[in-house]
Formats: sequence, structure tokens, C-alpha cells
Amino acid sequence: MVILAIICLLLVAVAFSPLGLGGGILYVPIMHYMLDWEIKEALVASLTLVLMVSLGSSLAHSKSGFANHQVAKWGRIAAVPSAIIGVLLSGILLSWVGDIGIKIIAAIVITFVLERTIRTPQTINSAEFTETYLSEKRNQYFAGSSFAGMAAGILGIGGGAILVTLNRSLLKMDSKKSAGTSYLVTATIVPVALLSHLLISQNLEKIVENSGILAMILVPVMVFASAFFGAKYAIKYLPKQVVTGVFLFVVSVSLLRYIIDFASLI
Repeated sequence: MVILAIICLLLVAVAFSPLGLGGGILYVPIMHYMLDWEIKEALVASLTLVLMVSLGSSLAHSKSGFANHQVAKWGRIAAVPSAIIGVLLSGILLSWVGDIGIKIIAAIVITFVLERTIRTPQTINSAEFTETYLSEKRNQYFAGSSFAGMAAGILGIGGGAILVTLNRSLLKMDSKKSAGTSYLVTATIVPVALLSHLLISQNLEKIVENSGILAMILVPVMVFASAFFGAKYAIKYLPKQVVTGVFLFVVSVSLLRYIIDFASLI
């Protein structure tokens, strides 16, 4: 089961790397259901792997010119402090209502992302539109990025699903530039959320016990490599319609997983 889980983690990194997503929406269920980790430890492990995907994919996207640093700067300003607030809210939710509170919020976020992605026109792919829309939509983008940071802290994700949706529906970026810009922000959000979880939960010893030192080193390195080469290949060879289709599919699978959990409680 451990080997199967590691394979799944690497496949998620490859599949999510061209999409602007870190994979946290699936990393948490893999850790929780396949490896029987408690949700608090799964959140920390997920953030670690999301960071590796974000670093590897942002490197690949930036080298190919698919990232807007001006937009990313505004996203970071809003998202980073919100990530700390999200971590605090995550602890409160786990104490009051348990895992189900985290899962309900995750399902709401995924539903929002699906709705906005389906409604977003797929015809605009010029970077000039982005600069214009940023000046006009700065307040909305600031608020959306804050929500992404908060979601990262609560759910153990990078907030990429929200950031990509903002970049595409609000700023009218194409799929590749929206992904690259998302990773620039995520690579800043995740270390803050990760460190906050470790300081508040103080569960590093439990994570070491669950995984072992060797796995804690090797698995993140393999995820980084998988994300880098997955993003590099997709940027060169996959048309944006395919990238969008994969995005919708994997996010829908994540939503289905949470719906099954809710049904099991009835």
C-alpha cells in the first residue's frame, strides 16, 4: 500500500503540474485514506508535496515565459497573511467538528472552481489583456487571492485551484500563463502555511514516525522532478483545450471523493 501511495503521489504531481495546481486536494485523501494518517499530519505532508510541485512547475513555466510576475506580486501580498489565518481556522474546525468540517469547505471550494472554469471563455490568450484587467480588477483579485491563502491554510492545499480560476475568469489569461502565475504565488503561500501548521500543531515527530527520514527526503525530491518534467512536457506539446479538460476532470474526481464521504455519514 505504501508503494501504491507513492506512485499515486507522483502521478498527481505529473498530472497537476501543467494545470497551476499543487495537488493538495488529492494528496490529503491519499495520506488519510491509503496510509491511515490523521488529518493533521496529512495536511502537513500535503503542503510539503504541494511546495515541491509549485517549485518544479513554476520553474518550468517561468523558463518558458508562461508567468506574470506583476500579478503574482499582488497575489502574494494578499495570500500570505491569509494563509496564517487559515491555519488557525483549520485547528478550530478540527477541534469543534472534526474532519468533516475540512471536507465540507473543500467541496465548496471545488464546486466554485468548477462553476467558474466552465463559465470562463476559452478564446482570450493575449498577455496584454492581463495588465489592463489587473488595474481594473485589482480589488477583486486581492480578495480572491486572500481566499486562496486562507484555503491553503485550512485545507493543506496551495490555493492553486482558486488562483487559476481568478487568473482565467477575472484577468482573462490563457491556461498556460494562468498556471505559471498561480505557481509563483503558491510557492510563497505554502511555506508560510507549512511552517504555521508545524508550529501550531507541533506534530513533526509524529510525521517522522509515520514516514521515516528517508521517505521524507526522497518522496519530495521525486515529486519535484515529476512536476518539473510534467509541466515542461505539457507546455510544449499539449494544447490548452487538453489542459483545461484535464483540469476539469481531476477537480471533478476530487469533488466526487468528498461526496462519497458525505453519503457515508447519512
